[in-house]
Amino acid sequence: MAFSGDMPDKEVLKRAVKETWVRALTVVPPDVLAALKQALEQESSERGRRYLSIMLQNAELSRKNKTVICLDTGVPVFFIKTPLGFPFNGSLREVFDEALRELTDGEFPLRSVVVDPFSREDIGGNCARNIPLIYTEIDNSLDHMEILAYPKGSGSGIYAKAKMLPNTAGVDGIKRFVTEAVLEAGTRPCPPITVGVGVGGPMEEVTRLATEAVLRPVGKRNPEPRLAALEEELKAALNKSGIGPMGAGGDTSVLAVNIEYSGTHRPWMPVAVDINCWPGRRAVTRVYPDGRIEAEEDGNG
Repeated sequence: MAFSGDMPDKEVLKRAVKETWVRALTVVPPDVLAALKQALEQESSERGRRYLSIMLQNAELSRKNKTVICLDTGVPVFFIKTPLGFPFNGSLREVFDEALRELTDGEFPLRSVVVDPFSREDIGGNCARNIPLIYTEIDNSLDHMEILAYPKGSGSGIYAKAKMLPNTAGVDGIKRFVTEAVLEAGTRPCPPITVGVGVGGPMEEVTRLATEAVLRPVGKRNPEPRLAALEEELKAALNKSGIGPMGAGGDTSVLAVNIEYSGTHRPWMPVAVDINCWPGRRAVTRVYPDGRIEAEEDGNG
């Protein structure tokens, strides 16, 4: 797509990054809210219903008061989709680093949780080497830049799993790995959780797929019938675990299981699991060449 004339400046992009990040931390996506309300209607456990009600109240208060849903604001992860030639000639790394530092240090005060992995030193601003994480994809069907924010907290992040299964593992091996990963996580990722499953590719691809899957809106099934059926099967099985909302017991341990896949090598069956806690934190913003900034209301573009 050809662009001419208009060009968003650095401050416009910084404002878009800030607005996206704050929304991801303070607003539960509509699809997640709908799933929580449905779970409340169907939950047979009195304790489970109580916790689901508290979650919905928390979501409403966080949105209304513009306060964080969870004090663990997580590692800042961003996914960018942009057409080739989008008219911005500056450094995206500089834009994102400055936006996160300015937010953390005063504009929207946040706990600084990012540290150097060796020294454990916190340099402040929720920034460090390569953090915020920025993944970029070229998509020439777009007439805008899309920014997706994904706050990756410790409670869900620590229980992400990846493994190179043998090529003989088959679908049963995938089911076993996913089930074991979620049961090991148990109550700790603040259920009901969303489970993202990646299958195929080499290691770097399968973990990306699991993240892509966990960010898919709740209730949006894989378009391939065989995978949509597997998603529903795994969701039903995991909800029989009895973990329940916040580990209090009940029928609702997971809101969704989403699967994405890529081709793979003959000797391998790579599988990865990513977990998102109950608020399903994510937000998407579109930035247009003329400087317009638009929020995606469904939280996923």
